[in-house]
Amino acid sequence: MEKLILYNGPNSPFGRKVKITAIIQEIKIDEKIVKVEQSEFLDKYNPLRKIPTLVIDNKQTIIDSDNICLYFNQISRNQTLFDPESYWSIMSTISIANGLMESVLERRMEIIRPSGEQSKGYIQKQEIRAIRTINWIEKNWTNFKSNRLSMDQIAVACALEYTKFRFTDKWTKDCIILDKWLKIFNQKDFMKNTIPKESA
Repeated sequence: MEKLILYNGPNSPFGRKVKITAIIQEIKIDEKIVKVEQSEFLDKYNPLRKIPTLVIDNKQTIIDSDNICLYFNQISRNQTLFDPESYWSIMSTISIANGLMESVLERRMEIIRPSGEQSKGYIQKQEIRAIRTINWIEKNWTNFKSNRLSMDQIAVACALEYTKFRFTDKWTKDCIILDKWLKIFNQKDFMKNTIPKESA
C-alpha cells in the first residue's frame, strides 16, 4: 500500500477539507503539521511552499487541496463525492467556497502584519468579498438539500466554519438557511473530529 504523507497546517480550511475527504473515503494518511514559514524542506515537493501538500511514497507529489481530494476520491472504493450528474455545479461551488477561504485567509494575514505595514483598504476589501460570497451562497446554492454527501457540501462547510473562526459569525443573522444547515452538518463526526486546534 502506498504511504501517503499529508503536510498540513493546524488551522487550514483547505487542509481540513482534505482531511475530511480522507476520513469519508477511508484513506489512511500520515498527517504532519508544519509551519509553512519554517518548512524549507517543502521546496523539494512544492516550490510554492503551500499546504496542504500530499507526498506519495516519497516519489510523487499532489499539490492543491482540490487535486488531493480528487485523488482520494479516485482511489477509494466508497461512493464518489463528485456526482457525475452534478459535477460542474459541484466544482463551481467548490471554487466559490475556496474563494471565501482565501478572502478570510488574506484578511487574517494582513491583520497579523505589523500595524505600520497593514492596509486597511485591503482588509476591508476582503471582508466585503467574504460577506458578499456568503450571501451569494445563501441565495443560490441548493445542493445542501441533497441527502447525498458531496464535495461542495464539505467545501462550503469548511469555508463557513473558517469564516466564523477567523473573521465573524454575524453573517448567521442574515443567512438563516445556511446557518441552520451548518449547525446540522457540524454534528457529523468528520466535522467534530477536524475542528481547528486553536478553536478546539
